[in-house]
Amino acid sequence: MNAGLILFAHGARDPRWAAPFEAVAQRIARVRPDVPVQLAFLEFMAPSLADAATALAARGCTTLHVLPMFL
Repeated sequence: MNAGLILFAHGARDPRWAAPFEAVAQRIARVRPDVPVQLAFLEFMAPSLADAATALAARGCTTLHVLPMFL
């Protein structure tokens, strides 16, 4: 089983709003290089949840864990 992780945030019109979520994704990728990580957004920003899932599936993930993130 090759599991991937999607960090799922709400999204905002201001692209700077994504910076803390991108930092978390980068930190997880550094600490757990064996786990493919993708950030996704509910609205206003890309990628969407579906696009993030597709990207991880393309990387060979057969199981996806979705972690909602709120700040």
